[in-house]
Amino acid sequence: MEVLGIKGGLIRINGQVEAFSFGEKINKETAVVHVEKANPNIRGLYTAINMLFAQNVFPEVTYLNREEDMGKEGLRTAKESYHPEFMVEKYNIVVK
Repeated sequence: MEVLGIKGGLIRINGQVEAFSFGEKINKETAVVHVEKANPNIRGLYTAINMLFAQNVFPEVTYLNREEDMGKEGLRTAKESYHPEFMVEKYNIVVK
């Protein structure tokens, strides 16, 4: 991770990893979260890893890009629940 410039964090509960996240700073004011995973059976764990990762790993950035929601309704709803300042329009190109 150090060689790639990626930083990460995790949450352990009773010694077991239950959530983790990693990402990188892409410029002075923006970091991007590449992966965020949590045990879905533990209520609030996704919110906790998101908040703690941002606060502890990238406290100096203005923007945190949570990456692509891949058109999945649950992921889009989760991203929108954080009231983003803006979302980037995405397009697909098909070469014929």
